[in-house]
Amino acid sequence: MTDQNVTLFDTHAHLDFADMRDDLDAVLEAASAEGVRRIVSIGGSDGIDSNWRALEIARAHRGVWCSAGIHPHDAGGDVDAWLPIVADELAELPEVVAIGEAGLDYFYDKAPKARQRRVFATQLELSQKVGKPIVIHSRDAEDDTLEILDELGYTGGILHCFTGSRPFAEALLERDFYISFSGIVTFKNGRELLEIARDVPAERVLVETDSPFLAPVPRRGRPNRPAYVRHTAGKIAEIRGEELGAFAAQTYANACRVFGLEGAEDTIAGG
Repeated sequence: MTDQNVTLFDTHAHLDFADMRDDLDAVLEAASAEGVRRIVSIGGSDGIDSNWRALEIARAHRGVWCSAGIHPHDAGGDVDAWLPIVADELAELPEVVAIGEAGLDYFYDKAPKARQRRVFATQLELSQKVGKPIVIHSRDAEDDTLEILDELGYTGGILHCFTGSRPFAEALLERDFYISFSGIVTFKNGRELLEIARDVPAERVLVETDSPFLAPVPRRGRPNRPAYVRHTAGKIAEIRGEELGAFAAQTYANACRVFGLEGAEDTIAGG
């Protein structure tokens, strides 16, 4: 049964991945039953194709929007063809509420760093042009991420699935970023990250699943789902000394603000 006292926004889910896309009605119904009212389906995690899949999902389901971009893992691909498609065919569509996920990943290092930096900077410029927030993926690349942001004078985006240092979080907050936390805060080795989540100002904190990845406790070992964002929100609310309902409402309002959805009425099925 839907919990009417909790209103959640999963700010980052890969609904276009096959194991969710093939059973999407059930995935959304389960999310709604846990109080999830809105979801952003992230594009750009499979070359250009995932952008079109995410857009199709957003157009077909109430309460679902999408992003458009090129993931740093794909920065070594045919980006000279893909980036104009993102800019000219996707970025200004009403269903697209953010650019990305974009950024730098020096941990897996699947694309040359110079290419990653160029593709990231191009998407930051596009974000500024269309007035939609960037969704940043940054792993083992804190200094370069901040350097590129500062070169472009970029402020006000989203750092998704934050796993960085406290100084990195503080630097992002100084640049008016929103910081989004995933199920990692529920892991046994996630205590330091949870303490950072505790200290992020109320008006700048977001929650996400990054589903189908990073299922939170007590769902570890299974594919993640938007419904499970409740566990992440509950863990952060607990360490912040807040009721889940109040914390969920704050993160929901934050997400609506950053994605420009404060006046929108749609919520997912059952919401």
